[in-house]
Amino acid sequence: MQHITSAATSLDQINPVVKTILPQFIGKVVLDIGGGKYRSNQIYATGLGVKLYVYDKFNRSEAENAKALICNPQAIICNNVLNVIDDGQAMRNLIALSASYQVPCYFSIYEGNRTGVSGMSKKNCWQRNWKIEQYIPILKRYFQQVNHKNKLIICQ
Repeated sequence: MQHITSAATSLDQINPVVKTILPQFIGKVVLDIGGGKYRSNQIYATGLGVKLYVYDKFNRSEAENAKALICNPQAIICNNVLNVIDDGQAMRNLIALSASYQVPCYFSIYEGNRTGVSGMSKKNCWQRNWKIEQYIPILKRYFQQVNHKNKLIICQ
């Protein structure tokens, strides 16, 4: 069970990975898992012609989360989420949820201080501090193809 909600890690900005990925999905539906409480990414997506649904256990209403989970996406984005989940099983559950849609999944990772030593990064915020390569073996348990470029892991 995730002990720290990670709600405090939500930032009111368009994630750079969103700017990179969403233009590929004009006219399509994309699910943002762990998308936070702000609507910046959704506003940006609408301007592109992408329907972006956001699921966030800690920052969105039950109704909005339920609607997001049934949106039938063509892709999933998960921006800087795996690195703020303090419980390994909760992280694996999120990966399994993403994999269950059987669509391309894009995971961006913030490596923190890259020490591999996890802990509180500021009040009510937790960071895994893993290097991106440390996530690859876990993702390979759920996806047939796992590739990464810089801080982005692409799974199918």
